[in-house]
Amino acid sequence: MLTLVTVIYGERSTYRQELYGSVLSILKYRSRQNTHIIVYTDRELQGFPLPVTQRLITPSEWDAWTGTNGLTHLMKLHIIRLTLESAGHPVIYFDTDTLFLGPPEDLAARLSSDTALMHAAEGPISGHDVWSKIAAWLGEGQVVENVMLSKDTIMYNSGIVGVVPDHLDALGRAARLADALESVDPVFSIDQFATGSALSEAAEIITCEKQVLHYWGWRREFIQHSIGEFWARHYGAKLEEACRRFEPHNLKRLPHIHWLDRIWARIVAQNRRLQPNTRFAYLALLSALRHASRGNLDWANLWFAVHVKFLGFSSDSIAQSGRVPGWMLQGHRRCLGWLDDRNQASLGRLR
Repeated sequence: MLTLVTVIYGERSTYRQELYGSVLSILKYRSRQNTHIIVYTDRELQGFPLPVTQRLITPSEWDAWTGTNGLTHLMKLHIIRLTLESAGHPVIYFDTDTLFLGPPEDLAARLSSDTALMHAAEGPISGHDVWSKIAAWLGEGQVVENVMLSKDTIMYNSGIVGVVPDHLDALGRAARLADALESVDPVFSIDQFATGSALSEAAEIITCEKQVLHYWGWRREFIQHSIGEFWARHYGAKLEEACRRFEPHNLKRLPHIHWLDRIWARIVAQNRRLQPNTRFAYLALLSALRHASRGNLDWANLWFAVHVKFLGFSSDSIAQSGRVPGWMLQGHRRCLGWLDDRNQASLGRLR
């Protein structure tokens, strides 16, 4: 048997859309009917159309699992351990912003007492600015909760965590390790560093980037939106039909960027000596205008939000002064007729 488990909290509908996509991808590709899904949640998922087992998180569990600094990601550590204790067979945790691209049982077949699964290696923590304080504290190496760590210790992404019962002790060590690191600096991603570090002491970490699409960053809203559109189109459809029509592999290619926009953005970037983030901001603006010209205002607004976000990432004069140059304002004026409230507010802050 195989149990898959995840957690969802809060009221944002986009998280439910993500959950719908990830669960539907599991149901589409699963090779055994006794593979089942548990969803930990802080509120009942009323009207959720897919077969899952809901497990409500109590207020006392929430307080205990999120640590002294309220780091919600820390819940993963406890949820994985509790599910594994109860199941007594392989467990795969998945973030809601993941889509399985093949049978989850194939991933489970790679698990053993000597191998554990995580999504991807993200390099040493010294390469992540947000980890600078802990990296400096660890230095060339020290033992924390019986785990040797240093600034060069590799961090693994915990969008996927696959374990077997022999890993229970390591998961308990991961929770204690997370507590110790949180006292140094409450980094939001402590859970994945603690999980990977503790599991590495007990087993080899294998990864699954090609078997699972774990999406985040600026692409996330595009995939969320596409899943939401699919759900709306297939509301009330039978599970077999929804599984047959849902194509997670197609979402790997989102969002599409027109080749002409790529070329023009490259030319403008070279002529105006734009930094990479500003260049991508301009490319996003071009993409927004292209989708608006085709009547797809939802995607146009998503692209404009990306445009604003990447202007904020840039360290050049645009971000520092808060003023947009005239050549870019011309593009903004062409957007005024269709921007949604969120983007209208963002545009007002840029002027």
